[in-house]
Order: sequence, then structure tokens, then C-alpha cells
Amino acid sequence: MSRILVVDDDRGIRESLSLILGDQNHVIETAVDGMEAMERLGQRTFDLVLSDILMPRMDGMELLRTIRERWGTLTSVILISAYATEATVTEALDQGARDLIVKPFDVATVREAVDYALTRNSFPPAPAKIQERRQDRNLKQRLLEYSVLEEIGMAFSRDQDLTKLGSRLQTMVQQILKSDRSLLVLYQADQPGFAFRSLFLRGQPAAGEISAGEEYVLEWLQRHRRALYVPDVARDQDFVDTFAGGSILAMPFLRNGRVRGALLLYRGNAAPAFGSETLQFLGVLGSLAASALDHLELTRELQRSFHGSVKALLATLEAKDAFTFNHSQRVARYARRLGQGLKLDEVELHRLEYLALLHDIGKIAVPEDILRQRAKLSDWEQQVLRTHVEVGANIVKPLGFLPDAPALIRAHHEWFDGSGYPDRLRGEAIPLFARLLAVANAFDRLTSDYPGATPQPAGQARESLRRLAGSELDPELVHLFLRLEQLR
Repeated sequence: MSRILVVDDDRGIRESLSLILGDQNHVIETAVDGMEAMERLGQRTFDLVLSDILMPRMDGMELLRTIRERWGTLTSVILISAYATEATVTEALDQGARDLIVKPFDVATVREAVDYALTRNSFPPAPAKIQERRQDRNLKQRLLEYSVLEEIGMAFSRDQDLTKLGSRLQTMVQQILKSDRSLLVLYQADQPGFAFRSLFLRGQPAAGEISAGEEYVLEWLQRHRRALYVPDVARDQDFVDTFAGGSILAMPFLRNGRVRGALLLYRGNAAPAFGSETLQFLGVLGSLAASALDHLELTRELQRSFHGSVKALLATLEAKDAFTFNHSQRVARYARRLGQGLKLDEVELHRLEYLALLHDIGKIAVPEDILRQRAKLSDWEQQVLRTHVEVGANIVKPLGFLPDAPALIRAHHEWFDGSGYPDRLRGEAIPLFARLLAVANAFDRLTSDYPGATPQPAGQARESLRRLAGSELDPELVHLFLRLEQLR
């Protein structure tokens, strides 16, 4: 059993390390900074000190030097840092640290480092082991960069919302390049100004205006169209007036010779300067961001074109049959509510709404006397009415923005027990969106002045819907819809 002192100004880190190490039967004490740690070290002997580097009053490097001066190598020291550059690792190990753990850390890494330090107590770190751990840390850093870039690339391909896309980018970049201040701007495609602007302070979204120094850096990026790296603002003649010391790292997002946006990162004097090795990571990130903006603009143009096509189809339906048009509008509202209950993202919710608006578009081909008939339809008239699902599927085929729309519209009258039409699909063989539309469609049919039926009060309609669960409708979706109706 060993006595370990955990030193960090972050309460969450102190508690996490205490839990991780306490599970291994070590005796754990904590301190909030180097000064308090020195008081504890003066009162009793510790086998190991785990200390953050950046702390008020006395930081981790100064604590390490003081421990080495007073107690030599009798007490092992492991440093912890969110800014794990090669220079930081070299300085920590040269000063006599047993290891340097990078935030955010995992349980296995902490336990491995502690076990190694305790078994090697009172022996100087072996040069070969130091080199091995440096190489391992560099490899892990590169792997983290690649994984973050892959995740950013996937996010850019999915997200259609500038705000989500920008916030995701800044959050992910913080995993690699911890900064005191992070500014992301995306420019309008065809006019001056920003399409998006976001400011993060110490990794968290923040309100605030762009500073004069940041405006100068953005202008520099527009003018020079290349990355900017200023390791020491105070010593750089061109940027000495932009910030009160510290370091700057900035990257324009270039596409076809145009600056589409930019990411500007700043660290103050209290944090280690950015390293030049991060420029490659930012360069790839800039290319991904510029491509994402092009993709987003193209997608929005397609959406505008698609929306115009849908409006034209719906106008035709409204002119043919106002009841069916209004019915489709209500079904779209119910379907969206169900989609929100299923936690669908905004893109999927839009797709669901479009499908709901178009689900009965095939009724354009059904004779008006059949659509408006209040009496029970004959078998032949029923057969004619049922053709609307296949006609509707054919009408929406050219709408490439909804590639699965034909199959979904064709299936919205399939029944959960397999007795629906036109293909007698059963259970989960019916596409999810078609099952969603079926529930929304049934509820509106029960509560509206539908041809051939009397509208039911909401309470009675909910009971009728419950009776349809398992036969006509998906019982789980019916249960969800009824629960959402009660919460309204």
C-alpha cells in the first residue's frame, strides 16, 4: 500500500484520480495547488505525487523542482497536462518526472503510469524508457488527431445545420488543441459578412464580440490565404498589438481560391505556446471544412429546388381536392410529433414531413366523385381508390432528394398484421416511416370529417387508435403517440 498525493485545482480531476487509485488500496490525499501540496509534503512522507502543470500560486513544474531539491528521488512525481506538446514532455522528464499523463486520461493509462513509478521509486528514469514513452505519446497524439479528423469528416457529411456544424468543429478541435480563446467564422457564399460566427472560451461556447486583434488576424488570412503561426505574440512585430502576449494559430478554409471561413486559436501567457507540428492537423481540418461548406451550399440549392417541386405538387392536389390537401397537412404535424418522440434528428424530421405532405399525392389520379363520396364505396370504387399508393410512388420517383420516398408512399397503407395493401407487408418489414405515417393517418381519419365516417372526440379517437394497435398499426408507435398526446 502506497501513500499518494493528488494535486490539481480542478475538483473533478482530484475526485476522478482518487477513485481510480483508491480502488487499488492506495492511501490518497489531495491538494488544490503546489503551495498546499508543499504543506502536506512537510507533514508526512508520500511515495508518489500526481500533479497538474497549470495551477495558481505554484504550478506543477515548480512543485516538481522543489520536491527534487528537498527530497531528491525519494518521492516520485507524475505530471498531468492538457497541453502535451513534445516540449512539455521533454521539460517534465528532464526535470525528473517519472511520467506525464495527458488530459483527458483513461483509467488504464493512469494505473500503468502509477504502477511504473512506484516500482521504480528511488531509481532515476532509464533513458530508454523515457524515449519509449515519448515515442508512445507522440504516436497516441497522432492517432487522436486522425480519429478526430475522421469524426469531423463524418460530421460534416451528416450535418446540414451551420450552427451544429460549427459548434461540433470547435468542440472536437479542443480535444487536440486546447485554447483559451477560439473563434470560428464562415463567410456568406455570395455577399459580404458571416454566415456563421462562434466564440469559445476555454473550450466552452461564449457570448462576445470579435476583438480588434481577431479582426486583424482575419484580414491577414483573407489577404495572405495561408496558415498563420505566431509562437510569441510579444516578440512578433506584425502581431504585437493583437493580443496581450501568448501564441496564435489560425487557418483559413480555402476552396477554389476563395477564403470560405477561418479558425483562430489563441493561448495566453499562462499556457504553453502552440507547436508548429499542429499546422498539418489544421491544414487537413481547413480542407474538410471548405469541402463541407461547398457540400452544404449545394445541398441547400437542391433543397430549394426540391421544396419548389413539392409546393407545385401540393398546389395541384389542393386544386383537385382541398380535403386531401388539409388532411396531408395535419398528418405531417402528427408525424413530426411522433418523429420527435423517437428522437429523430432535424434532417430526418424534414424528410418525414415531406413524405407526410406527399403521402396521398396519388389521389390526383382518382376521380373526384370517388374522393368526395360520403356513402360507402363499392368494391370497384375501393379498388380505384387503392391505386393512389402506386400512382403516388410513381409521381415522387423523380424527386431525387427523397430517394426512398416511392417505397414509403407505396407502403403507407400496409397493416401491421399483414392484411394491408398493396404488398401485404407485415410487422417490421413495413418501413419505419410508413408505420409512422400509418399512425398519423389513422388518428386524423378518426378525428376529421372524413368521407364516409363521423369524426370522433379526441378521447374516443385515442381509444379507437388503441384498438387498432397490433392489427392495423404498430403497437409501440401507437403507445408512443398516445403518450405524446397526453403530454400536450
